[in-house]
Amino acid sequence: MKKIFVVFVFLSSTFSFSQKNISGFSVTYNKNIETYFLAEILSAEHRKNNKDFELYKVKECSVYQPVVKAALQKYEHLKNSDIAVTTAKLNDILMEKYSSGNDVLMKPLMYHSEFPATDWINDYQFDNNNLTSTQNKEVTDLIKNYLSELSKFYSQENIEQFFKENKNFYNGGINEYSKQIPKGFTKAMEQFYGERFHSYTVLISPMMMWPIEDHEGRGIATEVVLKSGKKNIYEIASPFVKVEGQGQFGYDNQFQARFLSVHEFGHSFVNKEVYKRKDQLVKFKDLFKKSKLKEAMIKTGGYGDYQTCVAEHLVRLGEIQTARIQKDTERANKLEEYHLKNNFIFLPQLEEKLREYNSNREKYKTFGEFVPQLLEVFENSSVEFIDHQLNSIKK
Repeated sequence: MKKIFVVFVFLSSTFSFSQKNISGFSVTYNKNIETYFLAEILSAEHRKNNKDFELYKVKECSVYQPVVKAALQKYEHLKNSDIAVTTAKLNDILMEKYSSGNDVLMKPLMYHSEFPATDWINDYQFDNNNLTSTQNKEVTDLIKNYLSELSKFYSQENIEQFFKENKNFYNGGINEYSKQIPKGFTKAMEQFYGERFHSYTVLISPMMMWPIEDHEGRGIATEVVLKSGKKNIYEIASPFVKVEGQGQFGYDNQFQARFLSVHEFGHSFVNKEVYKRKDQLVKFKDLFKKSKLKEAMIKTGGYGDYQTCVAEHLVRLGEIQTARIQKDTERANKLEEYHLKNNFIFLPQLEEKLREYNSNREKYKTFGEFVPQLLEVFENSSVEFIDHQLNSIKK
């Protein structure tokens, strides 16, 4: 996987698809998410950071993402609008001052009631354990102010009409993605991780730009905790197939759809267990920088943080285990081979370590209870081992 990013982010949209055999699972889209990515399209020329890449995305993706093309045709006159400039400034500040990408915006977009509503589903607070409490509050205020402006933009420009005009394409994308998903995969994940969430929702995002290569798109994970305390988890998926004709919607690739869904949902099980144990990765933090691993992880998917590297390994471990629980040996083997080729060098050791977890589920009720043992794989490694494994992959 060359370019897959992660994050966290409820809400049902106008159209959705639900498989009765998959408890709590549905596929739909969300107007907040799509409206943000529309604003991002308009903002490209005003960016300071990554401006060339942002302009490239607009040029490239408008060729084979029909919704992007339709948005440009309808709203190109808004490229110098307040929301275009504000969106560019927001992303530049997030990157320059807080080392964050646009993935961090997905969670607040989902915490906000769906446009044109102006209220919030529950209290939203930005939280990054690499930042101070003051910095986290600064980002919270920055994002909340931006969403207020984005909501106004939605109403003032009647973005609702765009979704009505493109209703058939969004429905087509929902149905196309839904056909790719293995039945019962959320139950298999719950069995492996030892916990469950209130709902599992795939949000297709035909407006999200991501240059398509080898049927690889971008997936973002997010979650929302409701006032009841229940948690809904999401995968936001860019198209990963180039649309070249009628009846195509950008999601007709079974391996990528299954990979993205299990992968992004996996982050809601894994991330919370990794990030709360930051102090147990002191040695690995140093190894990550001194070895070739940081460079390799950035090239793989922009994973420049040691905690993210660990989380991405464990999520992939969960993908393989989920496939095996479903008795899909072919998918499990393909995933294992795929991830090893993409620099996830600790997977063999993690799988060996996991034998203890799988054979002692009376002792380890949840995956989280076993994570400290898995972290030992990273903490007990060495620069020599890491670089040797990475060099072996290159050969």
